[in-house]
Amino acid sequence: MRILGRMILIPLGIILAAIIAGLFLVSAGLVQPSLGGALVEGAISTIRQLFESLLEDGPAVDRFTRLANGLTSLTASVLFLPVSLVAAVSEVFGLRYWILQALLATAFTAVLPFAMVPDLMAGNLLASPITGLLAATGALAGTIYWMIAGRSAGSDPLSVEDRATVKAPIYRK
Repeated sequence: MRILGRMILIPLGIILAAIIAGLFLVSAGLVQPSLGGALVEGAISTIRQLFESLLEDGPAVDRFTRLANGLTSLTASVLFLPVSLVAAVSEVFGLRYWILQALLATAFTAVLPFAMVPDLMAGNLLASPITGLLAATGALAGTIYWMIAGRSAGSDPLSVEDRATVKAPIYRK
């Protein structure tokens, strides 16, 4: 029964965290003009590169497919992939700590878009206002995931009664 619950909670946590992170990213861009300008510049340069791929030779369907793939990979790298990686790491290693999940999501969200689309931002990665906004978005996404599914990540720890029946390891010299 626990596996069925995890199969429902993990995708639900990923989807809701990505949606809320996307809403936060858009609202932060609307509220703060400098961040909005940086987001728009990054989006315009990325979309320009994607549209330049449309001008290459080939059938129109192939060119449109390249554009759709580029936009999908950018959206996935910012919203879905970081939270999915946090979910995988926390489930495999049983990390239930909020701070670890938030920090992992922060790191993944701040770095993955630049790793997946290398020409997204020219210049210093750490000095970019987009990097700070992406880090805040990742922290929010990690927190939302933790609230939904991360608190119960991994296998259940042994109860007090079960620990009493487990034999202590024997160390031999």
